[in-house]
Amino acid sequence: MATDSSREWTGYDKLAGLVALALMAGYYVTPIQQTVGGAMHAMLGPATTILPFSVLILLLAGTTGLSSAVLQTKLRNRERMERLQERMSDLRDRLESTRERDDEDAVEELRAEQRDLTGEYLAAMKTQLRPAVWSMLVSVPVFLWLRWVFVAPSVAVAPAAFALPLVGHVAWTATLVGPLKVWLAWYVGCSLSTGLLARKAVARLA
Repeated sequence: MATDSSREWTGYDKLAGLVALALMAGYYVTPIQQTVGGAMHAMLGPATTILPFSVLILLLAGTTGLSSAVLQTKLRNRERMERLQERMSDLRDRLESTRERDDEDAVEELRAEQRDLTGEYLAAMKTQLRPAVWSMLVSVPVFLWLRWVFVAPSVAVAPAAFALPLVGHVAWTATLVGPLKVWLAWYVGCSLSTGLLARKAVARLA
């Protein structure tokens, strides 16, 4: 269950947000991508000599999915959002009923209450972004490393092809649809499936 501390952004949350934005800039700024990719490779490079690359990507996707699930459970206050949604729904019903009675004074009071409640709801929505910010500190470096691995010839730690059942060997950098590459499709598929399993497991333990 989320606590009251999940209602406001702390200094650490804001710092994490700034770092996440800086990391996301790596999608477009080559030096940032190279720096992050090199740092991640220092940690993950040895694993590429032990594990099949497809398994390594699966483990990385599972790590990002699990971290996201845990952070959402710890930092997102779902009960508060549900209460606010119930209050907004009740307020809309009361406002509609008051309009039918043509009670202008009551309508004006309810509109003022609706404005206050809307402000509170928007503030609560802002706090719901906290898990995403912290999750990006894990997912963005992983994704930048994968991009770096497949575009940096000097790295060459990824095998050239990936063996798929019934299909055979497919190049990791082959294009599936539009800009979608095989490695990206594998990572996204692993991330979605492991993320779903992680959320179910965390929800049972919460």
